[in-house]
Amino acid sequence: MLVHSMLPRSTVNGPGERAVVWLQGCDLRCTGCWNPSSHTFDTSGDRWRPVEEVGAWILACPSIEGVTFSGGKPFQQAPELQLLCEYIRARKPALSIGVFTGYTLRELEQGRWHWRRNSDGGWTNGDARLFTQIRQLLDFAVCGRYRQLMACSDKPLCGSCNQDVVFFSDRYSQQDLPPQGYEVTISENGATAIITGFPPAD
Repeated sequence: MLVHSMLPRSTVNGPGERAVVWLQGCDLRCTGCWNPSSHTFDTSGDRWRPVEEVGAWILACPSIEGVTFSGGKPFQQAPELQLLCEYIRARKPALSIGVFTGYTLRELEQGRWHWRRNSDGGWTNGDARLFTQIRQLLDFAVCGRYRQLMACSDKPLCGSCNQDVVFFSDRYSQQDLPPQGYEVTISENGATAIITGFPPAD
């Protein structure tokens, strides 16, 4: 799978302390997206990671209650996303799993989405059956495209007010969601920094 970056601990990407994996590649490319460098399906360097390697990294993160997949667009690597979620559920079923996606729940349920094949870079239409298989492994998803003109600062986990948090299990409810916030993580040598969450517009 194509991975943009990984963070072993965050408190602004879902309930509790969570690992975060940003996948590489998104052809929705919402105007004003906070993470445009994740849009291209870049196969250079160390972007390509085996599913098992990413899964093992997640399971090795200490003191987390879950993992959140963001991007990029996780559902545009749907087969790999499914395999990764299955890997986690088989080895640590108590770990919660969440996803940020620019697709609406209706689009996913009706198959109005697509995923990119690793073999030739072509596209395959998504389908309701594949989405159902993945959603059974998830606890929540943040659904909907980011709309810059509808940006908000008071809706937990949502960058714009058209987006919705959808719960697929009874593990969480709206009351468990953290308020909007952001984090800056600087590497020990000061060479890199990861900003995640919902920084204020100014």
